[in-house]
Amino acid sequence: MDAPPDIHPVTDAMPPLPSRAVRVFFLALTLVLDSGCRAPAPPAGITVLLEAPPDSLDDRFALTAHGQRLAQLISPGLLTFDDSSRPVPQLAESFREVSPTEVEFVLRPGLTFHDGSDLTAEDVKATFDSLRDPKLGSPKRERYEPVERVEVVDARTVRFHLKRPYAPLLAELSAAILPAERAGPQGIEAQAEHPVGAGPFRFESWPDEEHLTLVPFEGWHGGKPAVSRLTFRVVRDETTRVLELLKGRADLVVNGVSPAVLPALREAPHLRVVTKPGTGFTYLGINLREGPLADVRVRQALCHLIDVRPLVEHKLHGLAEPASSMLPREHWAFTATQGCGYAPEEAARLLDAAGYPDPDGPGGKPRLSFTFKTSTDRFRRAVALVLKEQLAKGGVAVEVRALEFGTFFEDVRRGRFELFTLKWAAVMEPDLLRGAFHSANVPGPENHWGGFNRGALKDPALDRVLDAATQAPREERRTLYAEAQRELDAVLPVIPLWHEASVAVVSSRLADFEPSAHGLLLPLAKAREVMPERGGTP
Repeated sequence: MDAPPDIHPVTDAMPPLPSRAVRVFFLALTLVLDSGCRAPAPPAGITVLLEAPPDSLDDRFALTAHGQRLAQLISPGLLTFDDSSRPVPQLAESFREVSPTEVEFVLRPGLTFHDGSDLTAEDVKATFDSLRDPKLGSPKRERYEPVERVEVVDARTVRFHLKRPYAPLLAELSAAILPAERAGPQGIEAQAEHPVGAGPFRFESWPDEEHLTLVPFEGWHGGKPAVSRLTFRVVRDETTRVLELLKGRADLVVNGVSPAVLPALREAPHLRVVTKPGTGFTYLGINLREGPLADVRVRQALCHLIDVRPLVEHKLHGLAEPASSMLPREHWAFTATQGCGYAPEEAARLLDAAGYPDPDGPGGKPRLSFTFKTSTDRFRRAVALVLKEQLAKGGVAVEVRALEFGTFFEDVRRGRFELFTLKWAAVMEPDLLRGAFHSANVPGPENHWGGFNRGALKDPALDRVLDAATQAPREERRTLYAEAQRELDAVLPVIPLWHEASVAVVSSRLADFEPSAHGLLLPLAKAREVMPERGGTP
């Protein structure tokens, strides 16, 4: 299941600190490290720092990235996704398409829940019946509308019957599997207070929103994890997170520190910084409803005026890849397209052709003026200011308006913008292209302003391709998504900026941890706790 698409500030990569803040940070760091005081010993096991608490450990209700990723450690699903966004079995041993409207899963033998009860096809059926039950009230209920019924074939085999062919269903079948007695509305309270699943780690305690403890599950089908305990601590301040790592009081932070401070962390002998190409997608949103931006030539001109390379190099310190599509280069459905590329002369030609000539030559009055909305997050605002400078060189004036995130996002949802930047936290299922660009998904009162086609692209030919891709076999889907990406490259409803890397800072006490491209925490199940004395800083 995809992480929440650009709807929560936690899903944004942590912003690089401004240069003055970096100097202040390193001064504070020097004072701490030179103080001669050894930090108190951390709790036993491995300590993981989070920027914000999970909203829920019940995957049926978790909407934030932290909630979903922690829930997956406790109660995983039938399948998960590899770094190329291909579905791979998890609790399932195998799965197959019986017909275009029937998908069958065979469970691994001997699965048990944390309470010792057997995990069978009855539990799978009860879980997905609950997700579809309006009485449960899951915010994810509508994702299962294509499901007609769930059939128990035998104790280890479950079959999903669909109302119509629907290829994106696999993305939704990564939902957490719960014991049948907890799946219905009557089990909500029990699952909220003491979640039970069949994951690599079982729940131990959650005394307050800033502390959560999990312990390894001996019955995990992949073998008992080689970590004695996982302690999750919420540390909202980035400087404090970095100091906790340097003092040896924390062992892991995933996508929670700025590129600007990574050099200091790399120099610490007890820490390593591990990176992997990521799937988070940052883009420039455009309102196509009216005015100059409704003209594709103007959108193409803006794209030709933007040079992503210095942003990636200096703001993100190389920890990103310039994007040409919502889908990252490693994605199975990615297709290389021509792209617009940095070309100021071509931008000038396009603006002339669109009827916006330069009124008085370079450096004078602008050809066009737009407002650019962003959040008050210092990194997102810094990006907006760089883009403003680049566009100004081509005669396009931009007024940057930095708003509190809630206000900013409400304006984006309701179409009250000309330009904006946002980020999709992780891109796994290519049907996200339909969510983001299909005419039926333009926000409005009829969908409670919840559609993701915020720029209001209306392209009937693209709609047909995206609809067809929901019902096609894998190879045909690849062909259809290639066609869709070429069309999006031509009409530019958004301007792709970059895909941010997945970055983990790992202590010497945690071995064999490799980050997930999607920022998942599941690699902890394969990691190993090493027992030598913690390499803290005196």
